[in-house]
Amino acid sequence: MAKLKQGARGERGIPGPPGPPGVSGSDGSRGLTGKAGPVGATGHTGARGAKGATGSKAPASGKGRQRFIAAVDRHIENIYGELTVQMKRMARIQSQVDELRDKIRKAL
Repeated sequence: MAKLKQGARGERGIPGPPGPPGVSGSDGSRGLTGKAGPVGATGHTGARGAKGATGSKAPASGKGRQRFIAAVDRHIENIYGELTVQMKRMARIQSQVDELRDKIRKAL
């Protein structure tokens, strides 16, 4: 074989086994947050809690109810009075219309 010149290389050989892994580098900076996805289905309703304590009962006197009924009765009486006035007005107008009809019939 001929002698090679200084710096000249021969053919490449078979690669050897890989070496041990090196030290891991630092984590890079975090990217931007992505777009939110669609809202999922509503979950099942949970179990009901225990029933609370019962409140106190209303007083048995009934004075508030009596005043309320008296006030409603007064309002109804006022409505009846106004309706009576309106009915009298309507009757008077009707009698005037009847008189006018009679006068028109006599004039023809």
